[in-house]
Formats: sequence, C-alpha cells, structure tokens
Amino acid sequence: MKKEDIKVDFDNSILALSNSILRHYNIPSEYKTLDILDKALAENFKNVVFLILDCFGKNIIEQHLAPQDFLRRNVSKYISTIFPPTTAAATITFHSGLPPIKSGWIGWMNYFPQYGRVIENFRNVDFYTGEELSTPHPAETILKYETIYEKIIKQNPEVEYHQIFPAFIEGGAATFAEMCERVEQATKSSDKRKIISAYWTEPDHTIHYNGVTSDVVHETVADLNRQLEELSAQLKDTLIIISADHGAIDVEEIIINEHPDLCDTLRLPPTIETRVISFFVKEGQSEKFERLFKQYYGDSFVLFSKQEFLQAHILGYGEPHPMIDSFLGEYVAIATGKLSLNYDSGKRELKLFVATHAGYSIEEMTVPLILIRCC
Repeated sequence: MKKEDIKVDFDNSILALSNSILRHYNIPSEYKTLDILDKALAENFKNVVFLILDCFGKNIIEQHLAPQDFLRRNVSKYISTIFPPTTAAATITFHSGLPPIKSGWIGWMNYFPQYGRVIENFRNVDFYTGEELSTPHPAETILKYETIYEKIIKQNPEVEYHQIFPAFIEGGAATFAEMCERVEQATKSSDKRKIISAYWTEPDHTIHYNGVTSDVVHETVADLNRQLEELSAQLKDTLIIISADHGAIDVEEIIINEHPDLCDTLRLPPTIETRVISFFVKEGQSEKFERLFKQYYGDSFVLFSKQEFLQAHILGYGEPHPMIDSFLGEYVAIATGKLSLNYDSGKRELKLFVATHAGYSIEEMTVPLILIRCC
C-alpha cells in the first residue's frame, strides 16, 4: 500500500455521526453530518439512546450475526471510524465531536515532555513501567475536552442527560444486562426529552484474547444481540443509535527488541499503539532508522515522516491540539498487514493479543450505523 492510499472518509464517519447529534440539538459545528441519521433524528423521538459497542465493526457483525439477526438487519449503513481506529481516539471523537487532530487523543499512550513519561491517557500510568503517577492526570488536564453532552444540555436546558458506563467508573454497570436495565429506567425517569449515552467494553475484550472468529466471541456477540432486541421491545418513543469505535483483525505480535540495531536508533520508546507507532529517532540516525525499519517491517507497515503524516490529514482537519507536535516523533508507522509491534522495556510484563486494531485495514476501519426506532 502507498502512502497516498491511506485516507479517512471523514464525511461518512463517526465524526459525522457525532456532529449529526450536535446538529439535532442546534449546536453549530464545522464538520459534516450523516444525512440518514439527520433524518432519523428529525422524527423527534422523546428519547435518544447513543450506545457504543467496543470493537463491534462490520467484520465482527458479518462473521457472527446472520442477515436476519436483530442488530445486523437494523444496520442502516456502514461508515468509517477515524484514524487511528482505536478506543482512545475513536470514543473521544464520539464524545467530543472532534477529530483526533483537534482533540489530541491519538492513541492509548503518548510521550508527555513536561513529565518525561510515556503515559496511558485514560489511566495516568507510566506505560513502560506500570507505575501509577501522581502528576496531573492528562485526561483531566492537558487532554480535557467539552463533551457533546455538555454542549447539548447547555444549549437545551430542557433536555435531561444520562451517562451509563461499565463498572470501571464508580457506580458503573457490572453487566450488560444491568446496563440495558439502566437505559430502560433512564427513558422512564421523567417526562423530559432525554439523551442517554452508553458504552460497553464488549466484544473488544473477548476479541483481543480469543481472536476474531472464535466461538466465545460468537457467543458474546449473540448475547449482545439478544439483550438489545429485548431492550428495544421495552422502549417507547425512543431512537437507539448504535455504533462502534473500530473493528479488529487477528495479528502476529512482534517484539522489536529482536532488532537491537533498530532500537539503538531510538531516543525514546515507541508510542501511540502497536499498529500505529510514533518513533522518536536520535539526531543523525534518521537514514539508518528508515533503512532498518523498511528492511524489517516494510512489507507490513507504511512509514511516514512526521511532516508527511500531518500533511496527509490522516488525523483529520482543523487547528491541531497543542500537544500534537510533542506526541509525534520524527516518524509514524501505520500497519497495513498483520503485524503488531511491541517494545519490551524490561520493566513491565508485555500484554500480547490474538487480535487487535489501530492499523489501516477495511476490517479495522469500518463500523456500523445501527438505527432502531422504538415506537
């Protein structure tokens, strides 16, 4: 694959999905919307439920659901996620209405020069040591953003907002059944118009450890399908919008420390993700790094210079977040094959997966827009 082949259809993407929701509640935005969702929202349902199923990409749907199954038959269209197709970037696009270039959320972990650390953005943990940090949490400070829901209730004080997340946040739902129950309760909590935001970690977790085509993933997807069909039967005057942050592919996990000559050219450990990687290269070592990287991984990755990567607008359009320049090293490598590159710091046990995402493939990049009208 050539560099110019790596593009994102932002006008037909999860970015447009979020901006359709903003538009429905009269919030101006510089980004385009999805016509099909605009028309559904214009039917003015009392309740709007927006559910993100992690890793519920097109390939997962078509692998594990028959055409007549509830969720698959309610797919209105397939759309693109943003790049990189990974939770830390895509869910923030859903919740902010911004592309990664503007939100600054470009992956799971980034180098923060003000702390001299590679930090997991969601958890404020040093990625390469596992140390919990006492420095200000990036998600709550440097990368904090105004959510689309905050904008909506500010502009529409008559609208009631409910957030329903898994138990990794305080008071979150312990099971998907509990989440569905809370969604139903939220729709009936008052006579007000409501927007209800929900997120569930499956089938992502099961896919990572078992692979895209495994029986346990099939059972997980079937259970999600059954419970959402049951939920929809209980709701009235409600539009359910379901999408995903990304899909996934089965991968071959590689430890780049097997090539010490390549690692010796780096001034910092790799960052972002294992299938889209920012490389910080020592001064005077760029030519050697390029040669070695292409020699070892050129069949599975496309290598961009920092300038090429930014000029390609793969992260989207708009004024870059102030941290983008610091987050990107001299090079960015994007996976187009099956490899997933890990770096072993020797200070923390590596977490290796059977399947993952964040690279550039149809499977990773294509997600559903599911619309369910509950009358």
